Amino acid sequence: MDQPLDDAAAVKKVLEGDREAFRGLVDSYSGIVYRIAYSMTGNPDEAQDVVQEVFYRAYRALKSYTPDRPFKAWINRITVNFVLDQRKKKRIKASSLTMEDDQMLHVPDSTYNPHEEQRKSEREDVVLKAIRQLPEKYQTVLLLRHIEDLSYEEIAQTLSLPLGTVMTHIHRARTKLSEILRPMQSELLS
Repeated sequence: MDQPLDDAAAVKKVLEGDREAFRGLVDSYSGIVYRIAYSMTGNPDEAQDVVQEVFYRAYRALKSYTPDRPFKAWINRITVNFVLDQRKKKRIKASSLTMEDDQMLHVPDSTYNPHEEQRKSEREDVVLKAIRQLPEKYQTVLLLRHIEDLSYEEIAQTLSLPLGTVMTHIHRARTKLSEILRPMQSELLS
């Protein structure tokens, strides 16, 4: 059985009073909700708070879920909307994040090279800071496309935008990101 059918069945069970079925949805989607939240906030603690709030809101709004739409797109939309709403409420400027907040957990493998890992981490930090300088609509599509690896169609569903608009936003975001990173190009390539 494929995932959307499993999700629709789980939602139906939750609506019939089976709270454990909701646990299955949380287990399936908490990772992607966390990654989206973290990529948008840059703060692991805040991202964890977002996960809890998103699933609380999803549970309360479950009656509004329509099974003909993928649950993943629905939960992603709740996540993106919540983070954007929080930004507006708190007036958090995307560019005000510190380098420390942007650190990611890297698990070394058997070919671990600390110098290369440091350079890679520094490049990732520069690129994330550059992304956070973009307008929110461009940040969101880039993060969903390149961090979450969503297809253009999935992004369109998640953001309730026409596919053409998503494609335009991604193109413009990449162009602006390139302009921001151009002065640092030699630094990034070293």
